[in-house]
Amino acid sequence: MSEQQQGLREDLWTFPCDHNLKVMGLAEHPLIDIVTEIIRNEVPDFVPKDVRTLPSRTGKYHSITVSVRIEQREQLENIYRALNTRVEISWKL
Repeated sequence: MSEQQQGLREDLWTFPCDHNLKVMGLAEHPLIDIVTEIIRNEVPDFVPKDVRTLPSRTGKYHSITVSVRIEQREQLENIYRALNTRVEISWKL
């Protein structure tokens, strides 16, 4: 299995770090609540104070950017894994 398939490349990250998590989904879903819940499962003291929402030109989609302090690689991998299970979220970066 390649390094990319195993998860985050250790040589590209230094933990702890601040990470901007970006997701996109239909505006009809409570994306901020969904993302906040997922992050809190891994980072219990997370406070969603640095959250930015940007609607698409037509308003059909919202892009959410959340700044979160990640202490270890596993937290970030678990957050992305959980985001991938949510049908409300169309895109993650």
